[in-house]
Amino acid sequence: MAALNFGFARSATIGLVAATVIGLAVNQLLHAFLGQSDEEELDGFPRSRWILSAAIQALVFPLLVWLSVIGASGAGIACSRWLTASASELPGKSLWYVFSLFGSQSRDMCPMPAATSFLMKVHHWVVTIACVLSLFAPKGFGLFIAGTFVLELGSLFYNMRVLYPGNKVINVMYQTFMPLSNLAALAGGVLLLSMKEVPLWMRVLYFTADVGVCIGRQRHAFKDAGLLGKKAAASQPDPAAQDGVTMKSVGTKRRGFQRSRSALVAASLFMPLPLLQMSQRTSRMPQTPLAVRSGHLGQPTLGSFKARTFPGLQLRPRGLRLGH
Repeated sequence: MAALNFGFARSATIGLVAATVIGLAVNQLLHAFLGQSDEEELDGFPRSRWILSAAIQALVFPLLVWLSVIGASGAGIACSRWLTASASELPGKSLWYVFSLFGSQSRDMCPMPAATSFLMKVHHWVVTIACVLSLFAPKGFGLFIAGTFVLELGSLFYNMRVLYPGNKVINVMYQTFMPLSNLAALAGGVLLLSMKEVPLWMRVLYFTADVGVCIGRQRHAFKDAGLLGKKAAASQPDPAAQDGVTMKSVGTKRRGFQRSRSALVAASLFMPLPLLQMSQRTSRMPQTPLAVRSGHLGQPTLGSFKARTFPGLQLRPRGLRLGH
């Protein structure tokens, strides 16, 4: 830390600021060409912003990590040395990934949407602070690149899961790659702890953040799979929509029953009298409700309706039943 020159600090600061400005400009272009006034928001961010994040993780980050390794190799730095070297010991191309990672978070923080969850806000702050510290750490810059890159791969499938919660293939990939990325990141954290050149406070800080992030990510994956607590909201059906369907069905049945009663009233007024003559033979039989004899329990019938509406008029139609 003390040996770091001001020239490198100035270059690193310019790179971080430039990445933020580029990220904000991309946000504006995205909203201008793809954004809609009624665009769906996911955890406080527009849906198009999540699509952009997934594209950066799938296309930009792998390219920049490859450039970092190739740039170091072109300068005569082997891969093992690349993992343990400081940022100031590596060529400029090796820093582009960290600049891009910083910009991918800072572009969402100017300002951070008020509807964003607390955990999402903490995630953005942890990543940006970690990027700044990695640039000025005396050792382990390449290890930081490798560790955060595997975490971003897991985050890629998380973003896809949020965007397409009903896709079973994405769900399987999310549940597969998330634990793998977490395990790889934890292994990198353990390796960082063994680097004596890095100050103890920085090693403890990085490892604590690493473990906390991995636990939070894996806990969400377990909840999403239904293995821990309630299933994640992204894959839950909308209870309001279910209630709406239920109430609509009940209302439709109720209106249909009311129409049936109206039809019975009309039929009782205009029914020919010969059809309403009393049957002496039927009257001597044990009185069984007409609805039971017809095999349709609870169905409104002319007999039951007449008995309720005109109790003084004892009419029992023979073989006649309205309804279905």
